[in-house]
Amino acid sequence: MNKISIISGGSSGLGLEIAELLVKTGRNVLILGRNRKNLESAVSRLENATEVNKAAALTCNIGDEKDVTNVCNYISDNQYITEYLFNNAGIGLFANAGTSDSAMIDRVFEANLKGMILLTSAILRISPEEEELTIINIMSTSALLGRAEETIYCAAKFGARGFTEALRTELKGTNRGVIAVYPGGMKTDFWKANENRDISGFMEPSDVASQIVNAVVDSKGLIVSDITINRKK
Repeated sequence: MNKISIISGGSSGLGLEIAELLVKTGRNVLILGRNRKNLESAVSRLENATEVNKAAALTCNIGDEKDVTNVCNYISDNQYITEYLFNNAGIGLFANAGTSDSAMIDRVFEANLKGMILLTSAILRISPEEEELTIINIMSTSALLGRAEETIYCAAKFGARGFTEALRTELKGTNRGVIAVYPGGMKTDFWKANENRDISGFMEPSDVASQIVNAVVDSKGLIVSDITINRKK
């Protein structure tokens, strides 16, 4: 059985940069995203980056249990074993606390928390206990510090951090490991929802991806548990 790395939110930005680095290290990757056109473009880029490894994509809303089941069926049907799960998908929301409504809460929590839990739980169920599995939950520095006009987003990310820490405790002593990643602002489409934000000084997603992949894949026998990545200035 071949091993595979799964990246949610893998059709652009940080997720795609991680996927490209992984295929260059000799790994098969499966990227997940909601937009089929973006996924096709991403797979084309990944295929150009490798000659021997498989780069595949599935349309998936990780907050939809049926979509997550389809991902698991693909893995099982192709006799893959998940080596790395990068929970990278998420959306932002920038609004005053007084404007919150049920639809906004559901949308942000589905992408940033519910989806992480659903996908992680599903991969755990289908992964052989004797095989090593590393779960990398990519959150945000907003999971560490509350910010104005990010109340719902911070709530979802704080929840993701709680899930991550509890999961790590539950999996201690097994072949499953959990790494928490807290990156600061990056130059990605994430900020389209807040066009007034000046992101000129933000980090390049390729640089952040390099830090993450190096820590996860090239750990040289060391255990990395938490990674916080910020720009120098």
